[in-house]
Amino acid sequence: MNEQSDLVSIIIPTYRRLHELRLAVGSALDQTHPNIEVIVVSDGPDPDVQSALVNSHPKLRYFELERNSGPAEARNLGVQMSRGEWLTFLDDDDLMLPHKVEHQLRLARTVNPLRMVSCRTIYRHDGQDDVWPKRPIEPEEDIADYILIRPSLRGRPGVLPVQTLLMHRSLLESVPFTSHKDHEDWAWLLEVWHEAGARIDFVWEPLVVYNIATQSVSRSRRANWRDSLAWADQYRRWISNDGYNSFLATKVARKAKRARDWRGLWEIAGKVLRNRPRPLDTIFLVGIGLLPNFVLHAAWKRSLSALPNEEGTPATQVDSRLPEVL
Repeated sequence: MNEQSDLVSIIIPTYRRLHELRLAVGSALDQTHPNIEVIVVSDGPDPDVQSALVNSHPKLRYFELERNSGPAEARNLGVQMSRGEWLTFLDDDDLMLPHKVEHQLRLARTVNPLRMVSCRTIYRHDGQDDVWPKRPIEPEEDIADYILIRPSLRGRPGVLPVQTLLMHRSLLESVPFTSHKDHEDWAWLLEVWHEAGARIDFVWEPLVVYNIATQSVSRSRRANWRDSLAWADQYRRWISNDGYNSFLATKVARKAKRARDWRGLWEIAGKVLRNRPRPLDTIFLVGIGLLPNFVLHAAWKRSLSALPNEEGTPATQVDSRLPEVL
């Protein structure tokens, strides 16, 4: 295999988080696979990041969008500027373990270009590490069911962040990222699954650290329930009844409750109850409607913790020291 076909491009979109970005870039440059390039794309001009990164490492390149346009456009620019046959992504506040690219590329070389390679994820929160998902996607399982359906009160759907994936560049060239007010990663997964026929294999080990700030309200935990409902309706043709009901009864209903939008909560409940929900989805709706927000937030935090007998918990701590060049 020649040098160019062996090149892996690691693309990191960023927006005004220089300290966290330094850690992310350090983990990307620290890969055991030697033939990499790290591409950082700022979502709008950022003199501090530009000054810190430009000419700081021979494997690092920096680009900027002309204006703040969102992570999808930053990722797409990274793809356009990349030179590798294989691509992987990293958010600016997350980390990759040193063997991520090496272990995923070993599997990717043995399958066709429509097979993306994922891995398990270390959820880092509240001073602890938990490893998800509990199981890989089944060979005939639909991607929307895997990422949207909650299997139990404490169980989580399949965890499949874009930053866990290593893929052939042809997938991104045929299906670029699209911008949404929320759930952009899931939107792209549905699009590449159905429009390009992509499928997923797993390297069954934790290779990505996903940092979760449980005390703050991130974009995915805001009260923008109508954006989430509109997203589900937009992609409804690719989402089963169970997937749609589970998404509305948990994530969308929880956002409406956080916004104290009682009329919206009734609207969501009506959509679910008219769609033959599982008993579990009805239980979620009732619980979200009756329990106070602080109790629901505590329950969400507990759901991040893998059960004690689950394989891979707790996770190995990651050495996130930076290369001195940064």
